[in-house]
Amino acid sequence: MPLYAREGIPYFWLVDPVLSTLEGYRLVEGHWILLATLKDTDPVRLPPFDGTEFSLGSLWG
Repeated sequence: MPLYAREGIPYFWLVDPVLSTLEGYRLVEGHWILLATLKDTDPVRLPPFDGTEFSLGSLWG
């Protein structure tokens, strides 16, 4: 995450397949702000792909 922040990448998704979670972050003035923590089969609609919604469960097969 520090590397992405240093390079100015505006969004970061942290996906954990073991815990079946997704955390979405947005870079604001050099700091990561947590937008959402999703789990299991929650619907995902997070920037920068918030124009599309999918089930987090589709990642777990």
